[in-house]
Amino acid sequence: MSRKTGCRMSPPKRQAVGLAWGVAVLLVLAGNDARAAIDCSVTTPGVAFGNYDASLPGPTDITGNLTVNCTRAVLDPWNVGYTLSLSRGISGSYAPRQMSSGPSRLNYNLYRDASRSQVWGDGTASTGIVSATMRFNLFQFSNSASHTAYGRIPTGQGANPGNYADNIVVTITF
Repeated sequence: MSRKTGCRMSPPKRQAVGLAWGVAVLLVLAGNDARAAIDCSVTTPGVAFGNYDASLPGPTDITGNLTVNCTRAVLDPWNVGYTLSLSRGISGSYAPRQMSSGPSRLNYNLYRDASRSQVWGDGTASTGIVSATMRFNLFQFSNSASHTAYGRIPTGQGANPGNYADNIVVTITF
């Protein structure tokens, strides 16, 4: 059974304009899909403390850099927010992290600030993450930003000689 309604068919030219308008509206409404045009990654050469000397009167401090690289495929968006988090490492804890050399352990930690008061972690267990925004200029399709990790080995650890290492996973969320 067919039923007539009050709708009127538009001429073909008008339908094409309506279709184009509908696609434009869908693109605007699909703002989350526009994020697929952004790709970000993080690289780091690692953080190396060098040889630990238990006889030093103070802690062993170092810095290391993490570089965030973002690219965009289109002229939108202008700004990309991202966060950087660090894993606990082999110790399974942020208080403190530990490096190992065979069965020997050496306490250390990584911080977000130069005063080494804010442990850089994943936002749990009193740790913080790094939040930032990558900004793009008009015809700029890639950009990078550097973030510093501040490391510290506390003094007075009677560690055995050896090569100590830990494996920290850096996660970028954008």
